[in-house]
Amino acid sequence: MKSHCLGILLLGWCTVCFGQVHPKLPELNFDRRGDAVYMDSLLTLGRSHRQFTATLPRSLSTDTARLEGLRFMALVFKQMRGEQHDSSFVYATQLVDQALRYHNTLYAVRGMMLQEHYLRTVKGDYPQALRINQRASELCARLPRESSPRWQVQMNMGDIYLLLKEYDSALRSYRLSQSLLGFNTSLTPKNRKLLISQAVTQIGEVFEIRGQYEQARQQYEASRQMAIEARSQINVAYTNERLGDFFLSRHQPEQAIKFFDDALAVWTQLHDRAGQAAVWARLSEGYTLIGKPDLAIEFGEKSVAIARESGFMRIRQLATQSLYQAYRLANQPAKALAMYEEYSILRDSLTNLKRVEELSAVQKKYDINQVRLAADKERVIQQQQLINLRRQAEIARLRAEAEREQLAGETRMTQLQQRIETERLRAEAQKTRLEQRAHIDKLSHDIEEANLMRVILVGGLAMLLGFVAIYYRKNRLINRQKREIESLNWDLEDKVFARTVELKLANDQLRAKNREIEEALLRGQTLERKRMAADLHDSLGGLLAAIKTSMSALSPAHMTDREQQIYYNLLNMAKEAFAEVRYLSHNLQPDELEKQGLSEALMRLVNKLNVTQKIVFRLDNAELPRLDKTAEFNLYSICIELCSNILRHSEATEADILFRRFNNDLNMIVKDNGCGMNPANATGMGLHNIQARMDLIRGRYEIHSEAGEGTTFIFILPVSPNLTTA
Repeated sequence: MKSHCLGILLLGWCTVCFGQVHPKLPELNFDRRGDAVYMDSLLTLGRSHRQFTATLPRSLSTDTARLEGLRFMALVFKQMRGEQHDSSFVYATQLVDQALRYHNTLYAVRGMMLQEHYLRTVKGDYPQALRINQRASELCARLPRESSPRWQVQMNMGDIYLLLKEYDSALRSYRLSQSLLGFNTSLTPKNRKLLISQAVTQIGEVFEIRGQYEQARQQYEASRQMAIEARSQINVAYTNERLGDFFLSRHQPEQAIKFFDDALAVWTQLHDRAGQAAVWARLSEGYTLIGKPDLAIEFGEKSVAIARESGFMRIRQLATQSLYQAYRLANQPAKALAMYEEYSILRDSLTNLKRVEELSAVQKKYDINQVRLAADKERVIQQQQLINLRRQAEIARLRAEAEREQLAGETRMTQLQQRIETERLRAEAQKTRLEQRAHIDKLSHDIEEANLMRVILVGGLAMLLGFVAIYYRKNRLINRQKREIESLNWDLEDKVFARTVELKLANDQLRAKNREIEEALLRGQTLERKRMAADLHDSLGGLLAAIKTSMSALSPAHMTDREQQIYYNLLNMAKEAFAEVRYLSHNLQPDELEKQGLSEALMRLVNKLNVTQKIVFRLDNAELPRLDKTAEFNLYSICIELCSNILRHSEATEADILFRRFNNDLNMIVKDNGCGMNPANATGMGLHNIQARMDLIRGRYEIHSEAGEGTTFIFILPVSPNLTTA
């Protein structure tokens, strides 16, 4: 009657909430999950909520309400037993799909956690559960710590590690989950405390498996105290049972009976027959151990009756075993024999089932390891891709800076030219004005002379001296004006010369700036190659060394022939990969190239190739001078690329690297006696890189090859004629 009333109240609450814009679903009471009427009322409420939200227009709050409805239905079905439990996975899948369409990461992760729980606990599909956990962990990185369900991912990973018997990893995952729960504010205080209690119990399980019994007891008692504080009857019953089992395994039946009595009181109050039967079986064992066969028989018979009726095989096995011991203690051999026969039948059946489960666990462990290896490999590839992207971005940035500086230099050059042209035009205009003024003065002078001539003719000889004085004065004025014009011309020439000197200085500064940019680019490339070499050697090299060491720890003596063949193949591949990483990390930026020059670096490269490869490499560097760092770096990179192509594609037995001087040109010749190639088809990425490097050092190259006659590359680089050989 009480359950019917509760269902009616929930439906009434649903009717009131649907009058709101977005009704809020109630918190699930886990203590009532055994009440069928209560669970049915929650399903009815969830369906009504979904029908109502489906009629609302799309918005952020409406989308969240729809997702919450799917999550509520999945949670309710998760608490139910039997075939209805499968509906939880269906609603969880719908929740993930719809959350991804709505771009709601939080609800997508919540749906994945429901999927993972079903696959791991119901279907036993641990590899798929591990994949879902890995994907959910990647999505959790986008969420704030206060609302992220990453604590649940870590809790699930702890359970998987526990299956794999990786107890240290399981302990780390449980502790991390406990820490993350402390920061999570999206959970109610009660649920957060109960989840922390669950994590503490799992930590106690790990301690007990590892034989750290005192730490295990402390964890179990702390978990029980949290359940009491949260007022969760089911969790209190579970923690009491766990403590009872712990003390029973430690041969302390008096302590165990106290906790079993507390658990039995809760299960009796909740009318949970399965919980009662389990506790009665354990109480029967406890009372047998303290020498009270009457109580042991009473509780054992109750447990056996419910277990037979409900089909609880493991509870029935525990009860029959304890009844067998109790009947023997009570001197009832006939009943003891009957219980022993029933116990033996159950034990054999459960033993076979346990063997099947152990074989399945081994297979699951192998599948999980395969998934983890694939995830690790993908993570290494992603890290390498990220390194390449960062390198490309840095090169692009340096190129952009160089182009920007070049454009700025060209702009400054243009401005200087415009200023010089403006000054020239001003000087010409000033010179023209002075010439015009001199012409006007000359005309004025002619007029004055004419007037003077008339005055002289009219005035006579008396005015001759005055005319001479005036004439002399005017000549001095004209000479002074000429000197002023000459002075202005000299000043203009000085200004033009000064502007020419400034322009030459600006050009020199621009060329120096370009050289600095080229040197900075080379330093950036050198540092990047060093960093990439260090990353390859430290990260990938360390990982390959760890893989090689882990594989070497395996004993192939217990493997089949096929497995031994696979094992040795993997071991050889790990060795080859490790050697290849060391080869790549050294050739990216060898110390000899930076300290002793191209000649020493090529000699070391050829020596190493002749030691590790079947093709015979020869080097003739007698005419190779010391070059600038940019040229040596690019020529070395070209040699690395061509040697790699010869090893991989040429099918040659011999290869030569030659250096020849012709006037102001240095020729580098790389040739082999392999299968040859068609130069018209030489369009690969390696040749594009070679062309780019030759353009950078202002050189060019030629390809000469025919099928079956080998391939010859000739690289022509202009050099100064006064360079000496190395």
